[in-house]
Amino acid sequence: MEQQHEAIVAVVDDDDDVGEVLRGLLESAGYQIMIYKSAREFLPEAQLGQVACLVVDQNMPGMTGLELLTELSARGIAMPSLLISGGLEAGVADRALELGVMKVLDKPMDSAELLRFISFAVG
Repeated sequence: MEQQHEAIVAVVDDDDDVGEVLRGLLESAGYQIMIYKSAREFLPEAQLGQVACLVVDQNMPGMTGLELLTELSARGIAMPSLLISGGLEAGVADRALELGVMKVLDKPMDSAELLRFISFAVG
């Protein structure tokens, strides 16, 4: 049986399939997970003080992952973050690092690498 973690991992991705794969992976590793289909859904609904780690997709309609991270930074909210993308435009990874993103991963993601990041991020 996997260890249960108090930490909440928030996933923001408009792709239902990605959300469900991440839910299964992270729950099987003992993490609590909250899934949001958009950045605009995450901002007002997430209990930001309880989120230990954020996994956010770059390419979403309405507000990109970088725009979400920029908004969190402007609000003075910092949390370990991972940016995922099916294809990064030039400069996105550099901007993500400027915003404090700990890791940028291409889809499809390596499950072991994702779990290593989350384990490190939540302590």
